Order: sequence, then C-alpha cells, then structure tokens
Amino acid sequence: MKTFFQIVKECNSVLLEKTDNANAPGEVSQNTRGVMHELLVGKDLNGGKHMDRHVNEHGETPEQTHNRLKAQIHPKDYESINAGAKSAAEHIKGYLNSTHQGHVIHSVVHTSKPGDTEKVTGIKATQKQDSSDIYVTTKYKNTIKHHGISLKVSEGSGKIPASSLGAESAGSKAKHLHAAHHAELKKQYPQLASMSKDERKTLVKSSPKLKSELAPKHRHFLSVVAKSNASELQGHINSGNHHHVVSRIRDLLHAHKTPAQEAGHNFFKHTTNQSSTGFHHHVSDPSVDHEHILKDPKNISVEAKGTSVHYLYKGTKFATQTHKLGSQSDPLSSLKTVGKST
Repeated sequence: MKTFFQIVKECNSVLLEKTDNANAPGEVSQNTRGVMHELLVGKDLNGGKHMDRHVNEHGETPEQTHNRLKAQIHPKDYESINAGAKSAAEHIKGYLNSTHQGHVIHSVVHTSKPGDTEKVTGIKATQKQDSSDIYVTTKYKNTIKHHGISLKVSEGSGKIPASSLGAESAGSKAKHLHAAHHAELKKQYPQLASMSKDERKTLVKSSPKLKSELAPKHRHFLSVVAKSNASELQGHINSGNHHHVVSRIRDLLHAHKTPAQEAGHNFFKHTTNQSSTGFHHHVSDPSVDHEHILKDPKNISVEAKGTSVHYLYKGTKFATQTHKLGSQSDPLSSLKTVGKST
C-alpha cells in the first residue's frame, strides 16, 4: 500500500517538471539529463572523443548539442551527470567484453532521430521497433557486430520509464475525453481559447492561483482516462482478445526484438541509478524479460489506480502505464502515457 507521501509525490509528478537552470544546482530537466547521459556515455565509449554522427532534429552534431545543454545547467549538475556517464560506459565495456570476447569497439554513433539506426545497421527500423539511443559497432577478426543500446538514467534509485507513447495508447475513448477536458477548461477560462501555446505557458507561470486551480482538474481528467483505459483493456481480456493487451504491453515495455536483433545483431537496455552509495547499473534484454508472462495472457489482469493503469500477472503487478500531460506548463497540453516495469 502506498503511503500518503508517495501518493502526493505521484500526483505532483503528473504536473510538475524540473526545468534547466544554470544558476541553481539540482535544476535539470529529465530530458536534458537523459540526452547528456547519452552524449557523454557515447563520448567515453568512443575513446573520449565526441561521437561525430548523427546530427539531431535541430541539425546539431553530438558535440554541439552537448555544448548547448552544458551551458543550460549548473556546473555541479554537469559534473554529476558526467560522473554517472563515465561509470555507465565502464560498465558497458565490461558487459561487451564478457558477451563478445575479443571484440574491439570500432565506432559509436548517436541514433536520436528516425532513420539513424538504419544508417548504422543497414536494416530498416522505426524508433518504435528500435529504441536505441546509441549504436556501438565492434569488430573481431572478420566479424562485425552492431550493439543497439537504450540508455536510461535517473538521479534516484526508482524504476525508470521504458517508453513514452502518444494518446492512442490511452484507449479508444481518450481522444473524446481529452477534447471534453479542453472544452471545459476553455469554458471556465475563456482567455485560453485565443492564446498561443507560449502565451498559455506564460499565463500559468505568472499566476500561481491559476496553476493551483488547474492542478486538480488535470488530475481528475487523467484519472478518468486511466479508469476508462483499464476498463477497456480488462474487457479485451475477458472477451479472450488477449492479443490486443499483449501488444499494448509489448509497446509499453519495448518487449520485442529489434529488426537488428532479428538479423543477428545485439540490443540491450542499460539503466543507471544513483544512491548514497554511488552509481548502480543494470543490463536487460526487453525482448525476453517478460516472455513468460506474455505467453500466458489468460493470467494477466488490469486495474486502474489514480492516474495509472497497473498490469498484473497472477495478482502481482509487473508493469505500470501512467497517464500524463505532454507539457506540465501548458493548460491545453497533449496527452501521453509512460510505461515501466515494476
């Protein structure tokens, strides 16, 4: 059973998100932390040199992205992120040495946008099919292996999300519920209807009263969507349509082989957590981690709790899908869901 403080923390996480602040230690957005981790792990695996490929959606090289993000955060935060990345890179090297003895790292590439993985492997794959953040290519004699790595990092010790999906993952009624939520907000706060996204964000930022009024409305909306989603999923299970629910879980946990894996290459998820005793790392292969459950779907059940849908196997929770706002600062934000194993 969750404590009162855990429930409060969960509710706040739905609506609050850190933003980068170069003048305040500890103020780093999760996106910046994640991207910096990718860039610095890649740099350490690449012999201390920044990866030279590929440019991101803004046309920046990995080094240019690194320099921009570094300037946005406090030096102490950069030092901590860099230390975690170095620790992660050493752990990855050790893992590759144990699984592919004799192989030497030949190249390390950042694969942050659609099409990047194909440039490395020569194998077509969407980002949904292959969630690799970096690709490490190793060589041993005449053998070349491509290793796709999904890098996950957290400043704490809790479970790290495995996916971030759009509103389509929230059930067939989510679109209607979302539109109704926005319509109600525009009715109560008419000024929102004529404002741009940036103007709405500025309004909320300048009005603590409005922000406090919106918070419970958003939480209620997200809990309604979660309840609807869970009811629909359990309905599929009850009717014997297990395929629908298994497909949803595979998407949430990336529980499938990548096209490169199917072709004989490698993929793994590498997780880095931090506690008072230092950095801790874990390697897993999402394509096999939950197969014993997904091959026994009749024992899967679903329930809604707060803004989340919990997936249970024989009564024990193994995955959670949390419904969130795409932006915590825009009252008319998009809807998304975040999946993680538990």
